Amino acid sequence: MAMSLLALALAAAQAPSAAPQHLHPDGVEFVMVLPGIQPVLDAFGNTALARTLADEELHEVLGDVVGGGPMDPVDLLAQQWRDLGGAVPPILDLHEGFRSVSLSVDPGADGGFSLSSLAQVAEGATSASDLKVRLVIDFQDEASGEAVARLLDASLRGVQADDLPTRAVSLAGDGGAFGSARLTVVELPDLGDDVKGHFVHGGTRAVMAIGLDDIDEEILRLSHAAPDAFSSEIEAGRAKLGAAEGTTLMEVYIPPYAGLSAVMEAADGPEAMMFAGPIATMMEMMFGALGTAMYRGGHWRVDIRGDGRYLTKGWIRGSPPLASLQMIGGAALDPSSLTLAHPDALVTSVASFEPKQLLDLLLQLPQGANGEDLEQVMVDMDTRFGFRLDRDLIEPLGGSISYSLPKLRSLLSAPNLMAVATLDDREAFTRGMDGLMAMMKEASRLDGQRTDYRGATLYTLSLDALTGGDGGMQSLALPVDPSTISRPTLTVMEDRVLLSTLPSHAKREVRRVAKLTRAGEGAELHAGLSAVEVPGAATMVSSANWPVFYGNLYTQLRALAPVILSLANDGDDAAGVDTDLPLPFKLDSLPEMDLLTRHFAPSERSWVKVEGGLVDTSVSSLGPELPVLLVGAGFYFSIMVTEQALLIDDVEFGPTEEAGLEDVEVEVSSGAEMATKTQLVSLGVAIQVYRLDHSNAFPASLAELTKSEGGQPPYLSGALEDGWGRAVRYRVTEEGCRLWSLGPDGVDQEGGGDDLLHVVAR
Repeated sequence: MAMSLLALALAAAQAPSAAPQHLHPDGVEFVMVLPGIQPVLDAFGNTALARTLADEELHEVLGDVVGGGPMDPVDLLAQQWRDLGGAVPPILDLHEGFRSVSLSVDPGADGGFSLSSLAQVAEGATSASDLKVRLVIDFQDEASGEAVARLLDASLRGVQADDLPTRAVSLAGDGGAFGSARLTVVELPDLGDDVKGHFVHGGTRAVMAIGLDDIDEEILRLSHAAPDAFSSEIEAGRAKLGAAEGTTLMEVYIPPYAGLSAVMEAADGPEAMMFAGPIATMMEMMFGALGTAMYRGGHWRVDIRGDGRYLTKGWIRGSPPLASLQMIGGAALDPSSLTLAHPDALVTSVASFEPKQLLDLLLQLPQGANGEDLEQVMVDMDTRFGFRLDRDLIEPLGGSISYSLPKLRSLLSAPNLMAVATLDDREAFTRGMDGLMAMMKEASRLDGQRTDYRGATLYTLSLDALTGGDGGMQSLALPVDPSTISRPTLTVMEDRVLLSTLPSHAKREVRRVAKLTRAGEGAELHAGLSAVEVPGAATMVSSANWPVFYGNLYTQLRALAPVILSLANDGDDAAGVDTDLPLPFKLDSLPEMDLLTRHFAPSERSWVKVEGGLVDTSVSSLGPELPVLLVGAGFYFSIMVTEQALLIDDVEFGPTEEAGLEDVEVEVSSGAEMATKTQLVSLGVAIQVYRLDHSNAFPASLAELTKSEGGQPPYLSGALEDGWGRAVRYRVTEEGCRLWSLGPDGVDQEGGGDDLLHVVAR
């Protein structure tokens, strides 16, 4: 009787006068859409990642790495999955049946969507009873829908010991948007907090719903929703971004500035926000559209263009509510500010800058350190040290800011990361820095040095002297002196302020800027930034050669890996058994950088101020599928290492539990030996980076690594000596080059005997 009444109700609700619906109702706070699965599958083959995975030369190299014939990486991962659990998940074989997938999340009426609210639900710190989640899948045809529904239904029942409550629902007519008059409703396992969950499938549509009390009402609503009518929020964003430029991979809607509540909670008050805000905005410039989407929200669309690159566009409406967000990219960019970017930077960005917002951020502080208001604190600064934060360190700044990341020379030295801001009043800013240094020194918080260099003023800080009151960093047992890795240096030039990681980096930039000034209008600009085509209303432009950056990092890790393994190779145990973990791949066969990056291209990005908000546009050959590949590769190698570890489970490793300590001989490397091994690692990495810049040629001597070429930093800093203070030997051979130390006895055995040897292969 109840089923008959429900059928009558459904039939009445499906009368022709019923209004069309969206798949996800108005007011949901997060929507993610994959609008066309099949077109994306067709377009993906032209992307850089797909071309790399299909590269037959890469297949050959992978075969050498794992010790076999040519190997397709996709087949390799699939085979590992089969070895683990039998068959590849059938859903991978059914992808051709999908038409579109969409997901929405509504945290409920207790405020809006935020990163912190979802995190609290996930951790069980707050109730999930108000949370509503909808996952809607539309299929190409009814047969595909039935196949996937059977798989999902079987998976649900596999995690539930008892049979899940199941019932049939009959729709009037042809079933509307479901494409079938008969649906199956499965009640999901207990979700806790009285949260109900249902899986509904039938015809060409399947729905997973969590937190909906009346699933029958939801079925009625969805029976009137067309497959491509995702949500009013998605449609509003499309109107702002215009038509797709290629094949749309995904669309995402996040409420504007949704992540701010989480950031403010993590910052723990306005005092912390003074530091967290500017750092977050700088990281936003560096990390691209993903960081901006999480930080500012908005409507985002990712298209695969005809050339295989990804076009990501985002519409962020309204003005940022925090001063920290308003500091960057709030006004039109001065074209002359492109000179702030280092022309050789692999990753760089230039944006408009609002110093007043930095001042507003300071003014949000309710009190000074001693309970006095900020104005009184600055009056005291002026009286005792002759400077004010607002007058001498903030107001003198200009309207543009930039960061640049040139090539990483070595993993064992500080990266040449530079941040630059234009400067309108050098005299005032220098006065402010002098006063700040004096104040910090009196408070025993800072050990700094003021240096004049070619008309510029350098303020260099020593990290190991940042005592922070009672010991600070000096109380930490660090393995290296921090000042040998980085000595942050703030440099005041005629028209700009530079923050760099080392004073040597700052001095090179002073010389470059002087040369740029002499060149006038013919000055060399960053080629990537100059190529970005943006309207005059652009507020930020960015260029990122991530393929070369990551390739350079990979090359150094590749050179470093064998030496790290040699450091971990402790030989045989007390019983004469080799306990070292066998590797499932050959380190000396890992591919060169070019093979992995040759299909990828640099990325471009810009912000454009429009009425009511801004549009973020980026073009890149790196897409959202790359993290999935990295996770898959990591999963594969972890499985391989685990399998190899299991091979030695049955080996007796030395003394039994009854053996005393006197029965076990432990060989400990001396400090000089460890220092020598580290130095050989550093030299080997520097040689590999040198080869990248010199057509794969080896340096004529190790001294070549310590020279600066074309204003660039040297490949290696420090002496070319081993841990005993003796010169490291170097010889180029047909196979590559040999680096060796004379070892403890000081006798040159050309890498034999007790000499410590490191080989760099061609």
